[in-house]
Amino acid sequence: MKRDTILLAALLTSGLLRAETACIPNQTQVIRSESRCVDEGGISIGMGDEEGAKVACMESKAVQNLCGPDGRLTRLHAYESWMKTVKNFEDTCALHGGTFAYQDPNFVEPGDESFCRQAVPEVGSSMFEEPLCNFRSACPAVTVVCERTCPEPSIAFRF
Repeated sequence: MKRDTILLAALLTSGLLRAETACIPNQTQVIRSESRCVDEGGISIGMGDEEGAKVACMESKAVQNLCGPDGRLTRLHAYESWMKTVKNFEDTCALHGGTFAYQDPNFVEPGDESFCRQAVPEVGSSMFEEPLCNFRSACPAVTVVCERTCPEPSIAFRF
């Protein structure tokens, strides 16, 4: 019985030593974001010819109210989503003892939605051939890194 206890203690000690010297590699993630003014389909812009649909899309008061005069709200939502993803990665990194960084050391964190592409109108049609309008904006892909330093191995017990 005493021998089993000593063996168990030795196994646990060696497991702790291995866990202490385990090194978690740096983690990277590509952050990107895309947003549409309306998640599904689009906003009805009434009946009209296909050629004038983009103009009707941009002039529609219903579209302007939901998406902003030039789709700016769509661009803002894309930026907010991008920043939220970055902040979540940064918080998770810090929680696990890492240091957050952008992979490109010259990259400067954006301060507003101008970082994302100007929203562009998209014209589609419903299953009843009714013209639908939507705006889409995307933010550039940026790689972020969670850097971790590996602990120096130490000997906890001497036998």
